[in-house]
Order: sequence, then C-alpha cells, then structure tokens
Amino acid sequence: MSPSGSSKRTLTLFGVLLGAVLLLGSCAHKAKVIQTGAAQFEAQAMVAIDKIDELRRKEVTAAPLSEEKASKLFIDLVKGSQADIGREELRLLIDPYKRENADSEAQWKAFTQKLRLQYAAFASVFASLDKGSLFAVSDVKKTVPVLDKLTAQMAAIADSLGKRPAEFTAERVAIADELQAVRDKKPYTDATDLQLRELEKRLRQVAAAEQQTTADAIEAALKTAKLGMELRGLLLNYERLSVDDVAEGLSTAFRLAAVIPGLDLSSLKGETDALIAQIQGDESLKGLFDKALSELQNARTASP
Repeated sequence: MSPSGSSKRTLTLFGVLLGAVLLLGSCAHKAKVIQTGAAQFEAQAMVAIDKIDELRRKEVTAAPLSEEKASKLFIDLVKGSQADIGREELRLLIDPYKRENADSEAQWKAFTQKLRLQYAAFASVFASLDKGSLFAVSDVKKTVPVLDKLTAQMAAIADSLGKRPAEFTAERVAIADELQAVRDKKPYTDATDLQLRELEKRLRQVAAAEQQTTADAIEAALKTAKLGMELRGLLLNYERLSVDDVAEGLSTAFRLAAVIPGLDLSSLKGETDALIAQIQGDESLKGLFDKALSELQNARTASP
C-alpha cells in the first residue's frame, strides 16, 4: 500500500530535518577542529611575545655605574645645568637615565600589550563558532584578513631577530670595564693572563646566551607564523573542506611546527627566509609584513 500524500510530505520533511541535523553535527565538528587550531595559534603567539619581551629586557637593561662614574656624571650634570634645581631635577641628577628608561619601557609595553590583545581577540572569534555552525562560513571568512596581519607580524619578528640578534648590554658593559681595568694595570704578569682568560670565558658565555635567547624567540615566532599560514589555507577553503580535511590540515601544521625546535641560528634563518619568500609572493601579505617589520623595529630600537 502506497503512503498517502500527507505521509509523503511527513517523510520528506523528516528527511530534510534529518539532513539538517546531520549537516549541523558535521559543521559543528568541523568548527570544533578549527577552534583547536585557533587556540593553538594564540597559545604559540603568546609564547613568542613572551620570548621577545624577555630578549628586549636583557638588551636594554643598563649596567650599573660604578660609584666613581656615577659621582663624575652627577658633577658634570650639575655644572652643565642652567635651570633652577628642584625636586624633579634632583630625581634626574641622581638617576639621569630614569625618565628615558620609563618612556621607552612604556612604549614597548604598549606595543607588546597590543600584540597580546590582537591574538586573544582572534582566538575569541572562534570560541562560539560551533554554536552557530550553519552560518560559520561567513564568520570564518571575516577572520582571514586578521589572521594575515597576525601571521605577517610573527614572520616579521623572526626576520628582525635574525638580522639583529640580541646583545645583553649590562653583561657586555661590565666585561668591557673589567677588560679595560686589567689592560691598564701594568706591568703585566701571569695573573694578568689568568684574569683575561676568565674574562674571555665570561664573554663567550654571554655570547652563547645571546644566541640561545635569540634562537628561542625566533623559533617561537616562526612556529606561530607557520601555524598561521597553514590555518589561513584552511580558513580560505573552509566551506569546501570536510572535517577530515581540516583535521589533516591542522595535523600537518602541527608537524611542520614541531620540526623547528633545536635548529641553530643559521638553520632558523633558512626557515625564516623560505617563509618570507612565500609571504612576498602574496601582495596582501607582503604589505602587512613590511608594515609589521617597520613597527617592530621602531618599538625595539626605542631604548636608552
């Protein structure tokens, strides 16, 4: 017995609803996978920002002046001053670098805080993506320009650090002062050679620490940028990809990032150059990269 027209309509409606439920479940699962990628991208970016923040702190930390040098500087500043000496002037005379340090530090903190907020905001867009997953495609597309900017920023960080590795000011100034003192103390003896060997050892240790700190920061930025590039491909093709495609894409991204740790500066430079060549091939990414590189260099060089 054939089903009535009413039954047919009921079966058709049921089929549509079932298809919608299955589609919703599939979309929600795909959105969940994308959420994982966005969260990992944010987490890795925060690691990179912490690394470059640590690197810059070691770069700009001023070596403490000896009592003799501090006294001479105080005398020179007083003799060279023209204005009335009040409380503010006394603060500057006792610590002439304090204001400049504060200004540059405030600028750097604003720069890194802005970076952190940008990556957190990007990840937050995906927090409820699965709840409205039938409409997720348009939401996903809107995040691509944001991701492009963030990825370009991390590539710029890796490039900048590769071109200008860290130098720990305080340690180097202290060693330079000690070297000068040893050099100027004559006649030279066997004790002089021992002191110079010890200072050479310390200088090499500082240089090694500088290289390691630089490599750690480049590695973290490079991993973030590579994750960003892979995530970008998934977002651009989101509507055409299956759950398995997205999962496989993220798995590939994680594998690519996993091979970076442990590389020396030369190898990291090669990885960075390859990534930048990829970015330079895309006009929108190239412009973002150039701008990010300029902003980073300005923030990093704003130091006493």
